[in-house]
Amino acid sequence: MKKFDVVIIGAATSGSFFARKMAEQGFSVKVIEKLSQDKLGKRLDIFHVCKRDFRNFGIPVVEEGNPIHAFEFENAYTKSPYDNYPKLTKDIIVGMHMPEYIALMNRWAEEKGAEFEYSAIFEDFVYEEDKVSGVKYMAGEETKTISARVVVDCSGTTSAARKKLPLDYGVETFDISDEDKFYVILRYVKLKNEEDYLKGSTGYPYYKTWIAPQMDPKGAIIGIGACHSYEYAEGIYKEFEQTIKLPEHQITHYERGTTPYTRPPYSFVGDNFIVSGDAACLTKPNNGEGVTSSMVQMMIASSVLGKALRNNDTSKQGLWDINVEYNQKQGADFASTRAILTKAVSAKKDEFEYFFKKDIIFSEKFLSSAAEGPEIKITAYESINIVFGILGGLLTGKLSFRTLKKLVEGLSLGGKLKKLYSSFPDSPSGYDTWVRKADELWKRVGKMG
Repeated sequence: MKKFDVVIIGAATSGSFFARKMAEQGFSVKVIEKLSQDKLGKRLDIFHVCKRDFRNFGIPVVEEGNPIHAFEFENAYTKSPYDNYPKLTKDIIVGMHMPEYIALMNRWAEEKGAEFEYSAIFEDFVYEEDKVSGVKYMAGEETKTISARVVVDCSGTTSAARKKLPLDYGVETFDISDEDKFYVILRYVKLKNEEDYLKGSTGYPYYKTWIAPQMDPKGAIIGIGACHSYEYAEGIYKEFEQTIKLPEHQITHYERGTTPYTRPPYSFVGDNFIVSGDAACLTKPNNGEGVTSSMVQMMIASSVLGKALRNNDTSKQGLWDINVEYNQKQGADFASTRAILTKAVSAKKDEFEYFFKKDIIFSEKFLSSAAEGPEIKITAYESINIVFGILGGLLTGKLSFRTLKKLVEGLSLGGKLKKLYSSFPDSPSGYDTWVRKADELWKRVGKMG
């Protein structure tokens, strides 16, 4: 049986990134991918990366003129349900073709010695003394087995490996349900009037909808993401279209996909096992983007795993610092923001309008901080201003008592979750007590849907 230091399940952006980070440290890496090489990443064409993140994460840079490069823009507006109170955030965004960029990342990992095998479907783990020691997978009609010191699940929303773990292995095996993911529908359109050609993007959080550039400067992408189903998302889009005056356009084609929108597993590690990417629900709470938010965790994980492999200790204890370093920083911020937004979305359309007017949650500073990451910085003074804005809305009849209660609860739960995650236990010994507290808080947060 062939043995590798690291076996990664999934060869998209997360799997490729992790493979490169481990291979460049001198470890043997094998990546298995269920799709054939020519179909990888073809569900959605365009995805976005902030230009600074090429440098932050050391990923391959794609400049204008490269066929992978589709477009760039800097201005991103966020608007109220009635198309008012635009909040501007500035960040150079690079749009790229997903299939071609994934292929580039595969080659980037191969440059350091990582091996890729496509049309290879994960079936189960191999265990030795009740600990993960490899994987079984199907390649054509053949069942193959390979040995690994550590297995990493980067299989995407299916969470193919994480869900196969024993219930007592230390990593949650929950399914990502319809309530826990966004169903994303992208309309690629041609704009009919030159004055409507886009120079940036505009998002409408109330509808979870946006309009942004595409490769054709005379075109645009109109997108929506909503829980439950594609049909439910289309229902929200219909309301959006009836309220917001969109530029005249002709639809050329549609794309559809899903992305997780729920809290990550409390622990990313078990003995000889790590979960990352969409399989770990590592998406931004403000927009569901997961490519670079996952890389924050993988930078931590690749460093900790490198040390663990060199020390020959890839037990849960040996990998535990992945949990600590992630949860105490980005994990704490994302948990807080997710709680606040989950409560805020229950507000009615006119109440959302008031949020924008008074900079309650949807301020330029908050939106910029959420976009930049990995940490969202909101001062106590700003939190107090939000509370006073909410109280003012109640006194003037702009907000209902029900919405006031939800917002205050969201702010309170967000604060408690940030404090709890910031004190994530330094070792597995305090983990069970921490989980009981986290379960209680997340139960009160509820679901975005």
